[in-house]
Amino acid sequence: MTPYFKVGYSLIVSCLSSLVIYLLFKLFADMFSLLLGKHSQSDPIQPFTIIIFVTLAFLAIFDFGKTILEEEILMHKAIFRYSSTRRTITRFISTILIAVSIEALLTMFKAVLGQVEYVIPAVLMMFAVVGLLLTLAVYVYLGAKPEDVLMQGSTPQYKAIRVEFLVVNGL
Repeated sequence: MTPYFKVGYSLIVSCLSSLVIYLLFKLFADMFSLLLGKHSQSDPIQPFTIIIFVTLAFLAIFDFGKTILEEEILMHKAIFRYSSTRRTITRFISTILIAVSIEALLTMFKAVLGQVEYVIPAVLMMFAVVGLLLTLAVYVYLGAKPEDVLMQGSTPQYKAIRVEFLVVNGL
């Protein structure tokens, strides 16, 4: 079934890449509009849409597609190895954390620039970032414990697993 899954993941990566290209098109269109002075002078929020497109296109969607490409298509995965799954989840959640943090800051900027209805959503997004960060920290800490136990073993089998773990994780 692995070749079929790789085809499916390739299709997902292609769709994500198409979305990134569309967002880049919107990004450059907005940048040219801003540079040529075609945006509304009464809307101080307009320049922030450029940052939102960069955040969405590069940090969130592009990195997610790259992670799927690397982890599911290009890399040989031992499906019963918890470390590879933990690494993938950690990378994905970290990307989401960065994207939500930037979005929360932009929403706070909107509130500071006079649109006070954005204060509560910005604060709630910041709480979500803190909760997500704490949850990720607990997940990484608890996920590393079983691997530490395996690495402490003194039999040749455990030493071979430790060497494989270090090689797979690039350590």
